[in-house]
Amino acid sequence: MTRDQCSLPAAILGQIAENMRDAICMQDMQGRVEWMNPACEQMFGWTLEELRGREVIDFVSVPGKRHLGPGDKPFRYDVDSRIFVDPIVTEFQRRDRSRLWVQQTFSLIGDTAKAEPQKVVVTCRDITALVRAEQKLRQAHANMSFAATHDTLTKLANRTKLDEFFKSEEIVAALRAASIGIVQLDIRRFKDINDTAGHAAGDAMLRHVAAALQRNCRQGELCCRIGGDEFLLICLDCGTEDELTERAQALLEDATTPLPWEGRQLRTSVSIGASLVSATNQTGEELVQQANLALVTAKREGRDQIALYQAAMGQKYHADMVQIEEIRTALRGDQFEIYLQPQVRLSDASLIGFETLIRWNHPAQGVLNPGQFLPNTEAAGLSADLDYVAMNLSLDAKARLHEAGFENQHFSLNVSSSILGDVNYPGLLDWAMQSRDIDPRTVCIEVLETTILDGGGVEIATAIDRLKRLGVRISLDDFGTGYAGLAHMANFDVDEIKIDRSMISRLAEDPRNRMVVRSIIRLCGMLGIGVVAEGVETNQQLEILRRTTCPLVQGFGVARPMPVDDAIEWLRSSTPIPAPLRFESAPKADIIPLTAASQ
Repeated sequence: MTRDQCSLPAAILGQIAENMRDAICMQDMQGRVEWMNPACEQMFGWTLEELRGREVIDFVSVPGKRHLGPGDKPFRYDVDSRIFVDPIVTEFQRRDRSRLWVQQTFSLIGDTAKAEPQKVVVTCRDITALVRAEQKLRQAHANMSFAATHDTLTKLANRTKLDEFFKSEEIVAALRAASIGIVQLDIRRFKDINDTAGHAAGDAMLRHVAAALQRNCRQGELCCRIGGDEFLLICLDCGTEDELTERAQALLEDATTPLPWEGRQLRTSVSIGASLVSATNQTGEELVQQANLALVTAKREGRDQIALYQAAMGQKYHADMVQIEEIRTALRGDQFEIYLQPQVRLSDASLIGFETLIRWNHPAQGVLNPGQFLPNTEAAGLSADLDYVAMNLSLDAKARLHEAGFENQHFSLNVSSSILGDVNYPGLLDWAMQSRDIDPRTVCIEVLETTILDGGGVEIATAIDRLKRLGVRISLDDFGTGYAGLAHMANFDVDEIKIDRSMISRLAEDPRNRMVVRSIIRLCGMLGIGVVAEGVETNQQLEILRRTTCPLVQGFGVARPMPVDDAIEWLRSSTPIPAPLRFESAPKADIIPLTAASQ
């Protein structure tokens, strides 16, 4: 059966067109409406009578967007146009100005062979719901992509985006051309903002600094947040140290502008490390690492400092990494040792005990003082491990003195904030003392004043309370180097303070310092708190402390720190200590047979 043989009557075809859900509009070749079905009237809100003989495109086009034709010439359909082959999707406007998306199919009718004028039949299907669903999916995908490569709080790029950036052709070329620099910024004492003004203020400060980076970020560059309060700015077309320093200085000045917050001005300082590509084979990650090393230097130099990476920083970094691995090995072995430094009662020159000091018997470098390895121990998160080693070695040393006949010596043990915050520490200390039959009353735990400042009041007070319950004494070490030493005496239940050597060293030359030390000693006497003056080296210092009735002294003038065996010999040869206590011009070698080990 042919198509002509199965053709439907015109009446039926008319009913089909009238009842179709899709809109149908028949136009002449100039786009003028000749007929449309009810679905078309309903879709666009215009009736056939209103549009008949008029160009429908003028009524349904979105303002500013004319589809199908330039608009400045009489319109006519092009029979060779692709619209008669493939459907198109267009955004239109209804009579009430609401928008809709329409899929349009164009067909040509009319027999040109019979000289019949051609008509265009446009079939329209409302696909607004589908388009908007797709738009939502695309937006969701875009949001997910953005979230994967950007920081939620500041909207800056994150490390994922940074990695992608370094792999781009433009940045690879900039690295090869040695025309790229990195500025790394860190907010100094950011925790203080959160603690004093609240986390909302802290978030506002992060956004404030992020905005400064965006203002200083040029076309094609990247600024990102790579840590809690650390940011990066990748600078392009930057080939000299002066250019990079100028960019860093501009960022510093912008980032440190005050932030208005709840009727006041929040101020902060920053540290900046910068690195400039110096070889064509450098990677972006290597530049970031160099900037981070420079940032460490800037932090050490103080507020609002800029440090440019130098080769010596890299050498120190590698040396530190080597030492950290050596410290791990040393902690697993027997390379650490305890030295003892005597503490003497000034009133009768009697020896009351020792402070225990850790030393590292390095297999290649010999005996190392704490200052030579504690910074890397702390940086590697190994402070608590070292503290436990020092605790056991110190209590072992006390047991050895007891076996040697020196039973009532008090021992002072230094602890870091890491071990002080360990809830298991009091129990382990208690077990270590009991297993060696050590009276807790002869053990003093020395807590740095800066540990109290940095550790948070409630937590440190709780830790001290747990230790006090064991029966041990608590000493506030390096007193006078913190920010509020007298407040710490009032707020924390300490038994003793140790006046820092920096204050003792100025006793003879600085009358104001002498008055402060005298007042501290008198105040402690009224509060029932003991005092130890550390770093005492001269008879002049000794006499001043004697006049101020300082209870205890220690320092090189009395004796240098010494190994346990030497301490036993020192006790045997120096007990009793001649009273009143006076120093020789230098410690006698036969009394203190030590190397140049210092505290």
